[in-house]
Amino acid sequence: MTPNETGPAPQEPLPFAAEPFRIFFPTGALLGTVGVSLWVLYYLGAGIPYPNVTHARLMIEGFMASFIFGFLGTAGPRLISTPPFSPAEIATLFTLDLLAAGAHRAGDICFLLCLLVFMTALVKRFRQRKDSPPPNFVLVALGLINGVVGAGLLAYAETAQYSRAYQFGSALLNECFVLLPMLGVAPFFLGKLLDLPSSNLLESRVFPPEWRRAAAFAALIGALTIASFWIDILDSPRIGGWLRVGALSLYVGRRMPFRGGTFLANSLRAGIAAILIGFAVIAAWPIYRLAGLHIVFITGFNFIAFTVAIRVVFGHSSKLDLLSQRPWFFIAAGALLYLAMISRVSADLAAPVRVPHLVAGAICWLAASLVWMFKVIPKVALSESE
Repeated sequence: MTPNETGPAPQEPLPFAAEPFRIFFPTGALLGTVGVSLWVLYYLGAGIPYPNVTHARLMIEGFMASFIFGFLGTAGPRLISTPPFSPAEIATLFTLDLLAAGAHRAGDICFLLCLLVFMTALVKRFRQRKDSPPPNFVLVALGLINGVVGAGLLAYAETAQYSRAYQFGSALLNECFVLLPMLGVAPFFLGKLLDLPSSNLLESRVFPPEWRRAAAFAALIGALTIASFWIDILDSPRIGGWLRVGALSLYVGRRMPFRGGTFLANSLRAGIAAILIGFAVIAAWPIYRLAGLHIVFITGFNFIAFTVAIRVVFGHSSKLDLLSQRPWFFIAAGALLYLAMISRVSADLAAPVRVPHLVAGAICWLAASLVWMFKVIPKVALSESE
């Protein structure tokens, strides 16, 4: 090559610390795949122990936590105009998250430490903020606190799985830790999907009265939701269940924008609706609590996580034009998730064919995850300039 010739421009390294979704989203998807595969392997006679607890830990402390860390770790500092996470902070979080996934007491302790590191990093940036976070993000903070308390209670009561401490810890970790941050982020994220004007409440470090009122309302909803799970454990599942449905419905009715629609916005709304339906099933028929929870988990939490991650990944890789129309791969993945939910729920309604339905539900979930990963995960390696 002569001095006058030019080669391709050198590629900038991907900003993994500033955009931690690039490592946490793929890791979460893989951990979720492992967590669901355990059921297929168990019923095929692979010789593994009954995976109910391991499956739950992989799906919450591995799968869902990785998506939460990836999203909040990327968006949080940007929202309040502070420096991004440092490489050391991300490396610590990533290591602890991997150590937590799948294990029991040791994993819960690692996850508790992981959440404490994450919260410390966020609090540090909150004190340095130039702008205020959306008031509904009070629910994000409550969700992270619930994760810490829940993981601590599970580690403490590991040998007493039918105690109230263990049951309450399980509700805080497996449900509140995911539910409350999703409720806190959803109105803000819907506004972005619908190109709604940003609230002027975010443009100051000082919290104006309107911000405080909105934050107080979100905190009240969070407190009622947490209390509803404790009421469940006091042998009043219908009272706790309907209190939860009422609180969540009130929040959704007052905070979620209903006008306007895009494919991803409607997908997010469908996920929120599935959460309400699942909790309503539990309130109406407590005997089918596990079936109702899988409506919440599969077509609620899981579907919302995939929806949000698509927008984040495609946006940060300059591929938003590919979302201008309904992406076929997400329609296919969504349909498979709904089939997985129907099969899993029907397993609890038809005891003679329970095992085939459990396996079919797991296979549908795995197929949905593979379709989603095939089209989304490769784009985490693309920078915005590319």
